[in-house]
Amino acid sequence: GSAPPRAVEADAYPTDGEVLAHGVVALHTPGHTPGHFSYWDPSLSALFSGDALAVCSGQISFMSRFLTDDLQRGLASLRRLMDLEAQVLCPGHRRALAVGVEAERARMRAYLDGGGRWPFLS
Repeated sequence: GSAPPRAVEADAYPTDGEVLAHGVVALHTPGHTPGHFSYWDPSLSALFSGDALAVCSGQISFMSRFLTDDLQRGLASLRRLMDLEAQVLCPGHRRALAVGVEAERARMRAYLDGGGRWPFLS
């Protein structure tokens, strides 16, 4: 009952690397969808990853493969996000990760560097 009666159209769209209000950086992170964006706030060392990744039981994980449009681009986007020096990670679903983030990023980078693939049941 509270949804708009028709689709909402954006006035503007971000571009990859664009610096937005308060220094937040828009990052094009395709994979989940072709137009997916994540947002990096370097002043807070906070990453708002949306559906580019998941946090499950305190661990960085892959978004469900069944909800990911392009697995190869998703892997590249995940790798890009793991290279940021985030101290707080806010996924699109579930709880934020604010403890042990550096170790989790290192674990996921090592997995990806080792040829890690999208888990079948993630």
